[in-house]
Amino acid sequence: MAAIYEPKGAAREYSPLALNYIKGCDHGCAYCYVPKMMKRFNSNYIHSEVYIKEESKLIKEIVSSAKKFKNSSKQVFLSFLTDPYSHFNNETKLTRRVLEILLEYNIPVSILSKGGKNLLQDLDLFKKFGDNIQIGGSLTFTNLEDSIKWEKNSSIPNDRFETLKIIHESGIKTWASIEPVIIPEQSLEIMEITKDYVDAYKIGKLNHFKKHEDKFNWTDFLNSSINIMRKNNKDFYIKNDLAEWSNEQTFLLPKERDMDYLSLKNSINIYA
Repeated sequence: MAAIYEPKGAAREYSPLALNYIKGCDHGCAYCYVPKMMKRFNSNYIHSEVYIKEESKLIKEIVSSAKKFKNSSKQVFLSFLTDPYSHFNNETKLTRRVLEILLEYNIPVSILSKGGKNLLQDLDLFKKFGDNIQIGGSLTFTNLEDSIKWEKNSSIPNDRFETLKIIHESGIKTWASIEPVIIPEQSLEIMEITKDYVDAYKIGKLNHFKKHEDKFNWTDFLNSSINIMRKNNKDFYIKNDLAEWSNEQTFLLPKERDMDYLSLKNSINIYA
């Protein structure tokens, strides 16, 4: 569980490497894909029950894995099975310990969280990474009621926006995951709201909610997203599930379809 690995499938679009060190999450997002995935391996799995191995053993595993990737040219993503800044982490401070290990072994890190201002507890540590870290927010809604309905225990939208702004103003690279897209109009609004303090965007759509996702014109959303990104001169990547909705009006550069374009140390940016 606590080994650095190469993710597969849609997860690979987020990072060439990843590390999972906590099982379960207490954010309670209705759209979360993890419970269904984990139940394939353990029918008794309950995602709201957050736990770790005995901490000393867990840290030993992470150190052993990190040694193998010392001075890595590929970033490690935190984290696919949980939110690194969940309420559980507020009590354990485990993510800080993991970051200290990755910093010691000079491994670049990409974080994605709905934890809002919980992330600021480690702002001092983020700064120590220099260019070897990027901090991302899962940005889903502008409307508070919708956010509470779909992701009841996560930070509210404005907290996520404000946190990214603070981190950006601290000289740290920021990015946003525009996925899942539950109300396209709000996702487009998010891009406009955050453009001054989010450096890059990964844009997808909604999956696994057939009745809901069929309500929307994903081709229009795709082209509108591209227009906003281009208008504001933003770096972005269009995920495979959304790119499938392209039409004759859709134009994407190779880098905007390269899953590693926004990753840290991406061949010293071959698109420069």
